[in-house]
Amino acid sequence: MTRLTLPLSILLLASILHGCTGFMAATNDGAVDEDYGERTMGISIEDSSIESKASININRADKALDKDSNINVNSYNLIVLVTGQTPTPELKSKVTDVAGKIRHVRRVHNELEVSAPTDFGQRTSDTYLSAKIKANLLTNGKIDSGRVRVIVENGSVYLMGLVTQEESERVVSSVQEVSGIKRIIKVFEYIDNKISHR
Repeated sequence: MTRLTLPLSILLLASILHGCTGFMAATNDGAVDEDYGERTMGISIEDSSIESKASININRADKALDKDSNINVNSYNLIVLVTGQTPTPELKSKVTDVAGKIRHVRRVHNELEVSAPTDFGQRTSDTYLSAKIKANLLTNGKIDSGRVRVIVENGSVYLMGLVTQEESERVVSSVQEVSGIKRIIKVFEYIDNKISHR
């Protein structure tokens, strides 16, 4: 075990130093601006953790949430979006409470429909619609599709990401080109103020 530990430690140290060298080289040419449109690696990891914890805690909060509901949790920059279906308004409210109590969650957008879960056909249709929308965004030269998360649930399209108002309008315009959408809901976090105060 000791023979393996030393080479791994050296490799890890070399990787860290290489990263530092690259950062120093970048800073030598001038000031480094923060990209407000990108999540940090730490926030991305925290978002994944929030999604896992929320899904587990919601299912454990009530049997009906686990057995009689279709619930999807997405977190982007510590803002949580809940979509799907649940049988009663009380269960919907409980989901908001459970998700909101998770550490580091800044806000919860609860878009659950009070209804029976969608069937396999609808979920297949949602997957196909999501793929079409993502392809449309990807081929649009005026949009950085990597900064936009698309969630489709029962024909409704939810858009998450860190964008300016202008970028938001371009994204929505591109999404509207795709047929079969019931409605578009923006769950964007706007970064105009951060950019203007640089």
